[in-house]
Amino acid sequence: MGDVHELMIAMDLRGDLPDAEVAELRWQVGLGPRPSHVAEETLIVNEVLDMLDDGEEPVRDENGDWVIKRCPEPAWYDGSPHAASRIPGVGFSSLVREDGARGGRWALTFRWEIHPDGHAEVAAFLDWLAERCEGAGRFFGYLRWYEHAEPDTMLRIRDGKVVTCRDGEVVGPLWWGDETVPA
Repeated sequence: MGDVHELMIAMDLRGDLPDAEVAELRWQVGLGPRPSHVAEETLIVNEVLDMLDDGEEPVRDENGDWVIKRCPEPAWYDGSPHAASRIPGVGFSSLVREDGARGGRWALTFRWEIHPDGHAEVAAFLDWLAERCEGAGRFFGYLRWYEHAEPDTMLRIRDGKVVTCRDGEVVGPLWWGDETVPA
């Protein structure tokens, strides 16, 4: 648990999101059930049979491969307000529809405690959000290691993707490991 980071996101999403995307968004942030269009995946596990989690029972498919069925996991499980365990304050997710002079929008804010084991899933979700953002100026986010008093990594949208910045410079986020920073 010592690798926990605070992830804070506040953003406006387009008001014209289809119902299926809104349902998926609610599920991703822990505010709704998994929508039916987010179907289980079939994973071939021939080479990793000894690495399966307890309870994962492979079966043979029509090609003779060992496979398991697994439902995708949301970025976050429970968006209801709760006392955060490592960071001060509250962990939560909030999604509000606003119809207004600008034609409507979805206002999304969440503050989560995330562990590096979940960074890849969260990064994919953030890119999904970035594609639906009203614009780069309608997004604010940061990562902060739980023991730091200040955020150490600011999150911005560039070319439809979330990028990380430190001291004004784009840097590789925690979930990239040793990969190079995109230009």
